[in-house]
Amino acid sequence: MYKTNIFAKYINMKAILNNKYFILIPLLILNTISLIYLFKTPYFTKQLIFILLSISLLLISSKLNYKFINKYSKFLYLLSIFLLILVLIVGEETKGAKAWLHLSNISIQPSEIAKLTLTIYTAYLINKHKSLIYLLIITLIPSILTFLEPDTGAIIIYLIIFLSSLKYFKISKKILIFASTFILLFLLSHISLYFINKDLLINIYGPNLLYRIDRLISFQNHDNIQYTNSLISIGAHKLLYIPENHNDFIFAAIISKYNILSFSIILISYFFIFYYYLTNLTKKNNVSNIINFIILNTLLFQVFYNIFMNLSLLPIIGIPLPFLSYGGSYLVTLYILIGLSINLNINPNRRMD
Repeated sequence: MYKTNIFAKYINMKAILNNKYFILIPLLILNTISLIYLFKTPYFTKQLIFILLSISLLLISSKLNYKFINKYSKFLYLLSIFLLILVLIVGEETKGAKAWLHLSNISIQPSEIAKLTLTIYTAYLINKHKSLIYLLIITLIPSILTFLEPDTGAIIIYLIIFLSSLKYFKISKKILIFASTFILLFLLSHISLYFINKDLLINIYGPNLLYRIDRLISFQNHDNIQYTNSLISIGAHKLLYIPENHNDFIFAAIISKYNILSFSIILISYFFIFYYYLTNLTKKNNVSNIINFIILNTLLFQVFYNIFMNLSLLPIIGIPLPFLSYGGSYLVTLYILIGLSINLNINPNRRMD
């Protein structure tokens, strides 16, 4: 009887883990931790609204007819490009970046919307056997526009989306060697210009690129209040002043306030999110697998980069911690994308024509 009960519990646990909506459990845990930390701050009410809206959109997108979304993926992508252009023209500059469109009390970040539409359109193009060059072009367009804002973190996510697509192409060694050599020479030439002729670099790219390189240099020298206070806060379990402790540095702020228990819960929650996407990956080159693979890669990068950034191991480039950091656009678009992946995981072999 005892063995039967254990076996029944094992079956039930396996059924829970295999449920396509299982991912909501770790998501809600992380959201709850975020709200607990932000309670009694000016950000709490907005974050609560963002979370409720995001969950609602996840549930809606998980039930939509993906064939319809697939059909209009190109138009969704073009809409995000239009918004990226619009923000450069009429967007208000905040903290040195033109990244937000303000509509009354609502702020929209087009670079976050572009992550969503680029993922959907990339999956559509791969499924239609479009060329790798075409995928590179549709990745470069939002990257260049976002570079002008500037938003380094978003550009890296676009790059990860493109690199994830390489899994579904057969690429010759000659092309890989040529591309790697070109990228290496490009980077070395610009690093050399920084040390030899900064004025020329500013004339070509403007002051924003120089500012970003200076941020990297300050990281190397640990000459930054965010790096220093973040590390001390985690080690001493006492929150010091950290700019953006509700956003990019919320991990350090939470750990310093709630100690090792919060750290364990956060890591376990992320583990189950990664587990969900790993178990839903197969060898088939369908839209479901492509989107699952892209989401897995982008989440892995964001989680580990943000945590390492909080530990002063990586430069600050504006990477929020998924489901914990304060923010509306990134949370809403990420939840919609997860909802679409649930939709496809339930019907992985549905025709997309």
